[in-house]
Amino acid sequence: MYELRARRGGRVVRVEVDEGQMVAEEDEIVLLRSDGEQLMVTTDVPGVIRELYVDAGLELLPGALIALIDEA
Repeated sequence: MYELRARRGGRVVRVEVDEGQMVAEEDEIVLLRSDGEQLMVTTDVPGVIRELYVDAGLELLPGALIALIDEA
């Protein structure tokens, strides 16, 4: 299992995927707002989203777990 974690802190604006969804490398997973700018969190691995740990409006700290991805 690959752990997708936030590199920077910020508020979740939008979650782009659902649990069970297949994703490819560099697919957009979550949009964050941090220090007035929007940052898209992408995945480094292809696979299936097994668990999501975020919802819109949630404030994340750097290193926070966003999702578990079952690598393909």
